[in-house]
Amino acid sequence: MTPRLSIVIPAYKEEGRIRPTLEECLAHFRAARGGEFEIIVSLNGREDDTRGVVERVMADAPELRFVESEEILGKGGAIMAGLAAAEGEDLLFVDADNMVRAPEAAKLVDALAAHDIAIGNRYGAKDSDMRESPLRRVISKASRLWARRFLGLPYPDTQCGAKAMRAEAWRAVAPGVKERGWAFDLDLLAQARRAGCSVASVPVEWSHVVEGSKVRAWRDVPATFLATFGVRRRARRPAFSRGGDSAKPRA
Repeated sequence: MTPRLSIVIPAYKEEGRIRPTLEECLAHFRAARGGEFEIIVSLNGREDDTRGVVERVMADAPELRFVESEEILGKGGAIMAGLAAAEGEDLLFVDADNMVRAPEAAKLVDALAAHDIAIGNRYGAKDSDMRESPLRRVISKASRLWARRFLGLPYPDTQCGAKAMRAEAWRAVAPGVKERGWAFDLDLLAQARRAGCSVASVPVEWSHVVEGSKVRAWRDVPATFLATFGVRRRARRPAFSRGGDSAKPRA
């Protein structure tokens, strides 16, 4: 049976964190959707036993499968590899660290009833645990301001690791998305605006997890900043439109 929903989880060196995320996703979406979903773990490099953990969970989870790359693709590259294998008409990607838990991520899928794309907004939920370091708070605030002023993205949170899309919307914007690292989310949203997709910003509860984080500020912040120039250049190319099919509510 073709799944209605495909959930993509990019995984780079996640052997210590991914099992609880998978188990919670399986339990929640089995209760909410029966068998009409699949989970695709996009294994990004072979540097630990993440694959082994996933295979052990798969033994009791026919909804779970994985795609694998021996080379390190970057977060965006891993998400794109997972989306390329997805079969659902709705697509959701979430991080392996479970900072946005399954019931919260499901809110994004629900928003696809009336929108092409739904993005998590960590700053809009009163119960979010935003205990970040002072440096991370400064970087986060500066990044949001830069995305708004330089890229023209009017969303309160572009970098939340949970986003959902109608598969048709992803197919429309995917050819223009080139970033494979942390700037992937910015590139996706810039191309979505270029294509005329409707985007819902959905408040989601979020709990910051420091242990196991793959973000390295000294390396990733400059790389993402430089990538925004390419994102803006591509977003300013002549617009392509999805026409009257964009954001039609579903029956």
